[in-house]
Amino acid sequence: MGTANKLPGISGGLVALITGFYHEMIESIKTLNIKSFVIIFKGDFKKFNSKHNGVFILTILFGIIVSYFTTSKILDYFFKQSELYVWSIFYGMIIASLMILIKNNKNWDFKTLMFLISGFSIGFLFSISNPISENQNLVFVFFCGFISVCGMIIPGISGSFLLILLGNYKLLLIDSVNALYDSLYNFINLNSSFEHDLNLLQILIFFTLGSIIGLIFLSKLLSVLIKKYNENINQLIIGFVTGSLLIIWPWKMISNNLNHNKSSINTSTSSNEFLKYLPDFTETSTYIAFLWIIIGLFIVLFLEKNVKRTKNIWTNR
Repeated sequence: MGTANKLPGISGGLVALITGFYHEMIESIKTLNIKSFVIIFKGDFKKFNSKHNGVFILTILFGIIVSYFTTSKILDYFFKQSELYVWSIFYGMIIASLMILIKNNKNWDFKTLMFLISGFSIGFLFSISNPISENQNLVFVFFCGFISVCGMIIPGISGSFLLILLGNYKLLLIDSVNALYDSLYNFINLNSSFEHDLNLLQILIFFTLGSIIGLIFLSKLLSVLIKKYNENINQLIIGFVTGSLLIIWPWKMISNNLNHNKSSINTSTSSNEFLKYLPDFTETSTYIAFLWIIIGLFIVLFLEKNVKRTKNIWTNR
C-alpha cells in the first residue's frame, strides 16, 4: 500500500480495499489522538497495541516508510530512462482503478448521474487549467501533505495524483525523499563531507507533519461520510478521475518561453505550459507505450481479482 501511495494512478486506499484490510485501517486510525503519541513516547507499546491496534498500524507505517525510500529511487531511475513509458503504466493503472470503481457502483439512476457530472466537471476543469507550478512554500507543502493523504483514506483517489495536480509530485515524493536517503547514507557511512540538502529536508518534515495531521483528521471525518454517503462519494470520485484523465495523458509536451524542447511533467519552471498531443504512430515507442498502458491496467485488475485477506486482526484478537 505504501508503494501504491507513491504511484500516481493507483490509490493506497484502493489497495487496502481490494486486499481486505481497508475497514480495519480506517477504524484503527480514527482512534489515534494526541494521547496515542504520548503513550508511544513513554514506550508503553503494550497499551498502544491494545487501545489502537498498534501492531497493525505500525506494520502499515513501517511498510510506507520502507516503500517511500525504495520506490523513490526506483521511480527516479525509470523517469530518467523513459518518462513516456513510466507515465504510460501509470495511465493504465488509473484506467483500471476507474474500471473497478465503476464495477462496484451498484446504483445507476438520475442522482448517480448528477454526482458523476459534478465530479467530472471538477476533474475536467483541472485538466484544461494550467497545472500549478512547483511550490516550495512550507505552508503550501504542509497543505500538500494534508491533502495527499486522501489517497490512503478514499479508495480511488490517488494521493500522488493529487500532488501532480498541485505541482509538487517530484519535489515531495522523489527529490525530498532522495535527499533524506542520501543524508542517512552519508551519516551511516561516516562520509566526511556530510552533505545535506537542508531545504529539501525541511520540506520533507513539513510534508510529513501535514500527512500525519491530515491522516488523523480525515480518517475521523471520512469514516463518518463513507458510512453515510459511500455510494455518492464513489460516484463523485468516478466522475473526478474520468474528467482528470487528460492530465496524465502519457504523450505530452512542455512548452515554455525559452524553448520548445520535449521534456517531462516533473520539470518545473514558472513559465511552463502543458500541451497534450497525439502519439506519433510512425514511432516504435508509441506502440511500446500502449503496451505499458495495458500492463499497468492488468497489474491493478490482477490485484483486485486475486489478492484476498480473510482474517481481521482488529476484530479477531
